Amino acid sequence: MSANNPEQQARRLLQHRLERRANVLGSGNHAPASLEAAYLIQDTADAILRAEHGFRRIGYKIAGTNPASRAHLKIDAPFFGRLYAQQAAPSPARLPFVPDFYRVHEPEIAVEIGRDLDPGQAPFDASQIEAATRAVRPAIEIIGTHFTPWTEAGAPNLASDNAAFGYWIRGAPVADWSGLDLLDAEISISINGTVVGTGQERNVDGGAFGASAWLANALAARGHALRAGDMITTGSVTRPVPVEAGQEVVANFGDLGRVVVTLD
Repeated sequence: MSANNPEQQARRLLQHRLERRANVLGSGNHAPASLEAAYLIQDTADAILRAEHGFRRIGYKIAGTNPASRAHLKIDAPFFGRLYAQQAAPSPARLPFVPDFYRVHEPEIAVEIGRDLDPGQAPFDASQIEAATRAVRPAIEIIGTHFTPWTEAGAPNLASDNAAFGYWIRGAPVADWSGLDLLDAEISISINGTVVGTGQERNVDGGAFGASAWLANALAARGHALRAGDMITTGSVTRPVPVEAGQEVVANFGDLGRVVVTLD
């Protein structure tokens, strides 16, 4: 298979997802030569999912926005992927466990954009993103990729596979966050009633609005833009928590709310 054919690469990655087959590193797959090449594959997969499988894009995810996540994946910078309605649900959610695909849980603060952002006005900063935000909400992202071993895949491989996006569970939107301490409030994640991780939004580079500004600028550099209604899940506030069958996962964001997902 040509390493220079984005459609072949995209269809191969989607085949692994649709057939739920492991994608063992080095077994005939060609890593993209760069992050830009990876985004071309991701763009192609996005077009295939929407045209051939009826997927509806609802926003974006950002990977690698805190030092613990970057260390876990052996990467040195963030990258992004798409969120789809077909891989998202409101809290509380109940999902079938998908072995060799669902990898870790990540409690995250999500931002919902309230107006279109003109990419010609980039670079954006955190204050501009906050001013354009309609609501914030708590969320859990389940990281999902068939690359095996997935933590050795590297940024180009993971970015080509939609930034290792598996599933997204969203809490209720909060339209007035002026009285909330988004940066420093303690956030916890529990498995079957036991707290297994804590953190703060400050652990995410620039917080939710700073991370979203990074995304807006990364999209603008590629000729894309954030639009009204886009939801952005901005990266884990805790260390990654492994996914297993039989888990009831609760992410508690204090006054911002909580998110619950059960894996059967």
